[in-house]
Amino acid sequence: MGFGVDAVVETFDEIVKPDGGSVKLVAVEGSTLRIHYAPGVNEECATCVMEPEALAGMMEDMLKQHEPSIDSVVVETPKEGAAN
Repeated sequence: MGFGVDAVVETFDEIVKPDGGSVKLVAVEGSTLRIHYAPGVNEECATCVMEPEALAGMMEDMLKQHEPSIDSVVVETPKEGAAN
């Protein structure tokens, strides 16, 4: 795993942080990056919180430049009602 993966994960963690969200690296499996995404909450703009599919797409685009060996992103989200 190269510096590019860490930099992309950290960048998106900073993007979602203002709404209380977080992005964490789970694993790199071959050419797939697996992340955990806990979406935040924005009561003033519910549509401003990034959807998991949008996050994956934007991360894939950024990874093409910074870590071309990764060609897909799998986003895991917390299950509703699950204990943390």
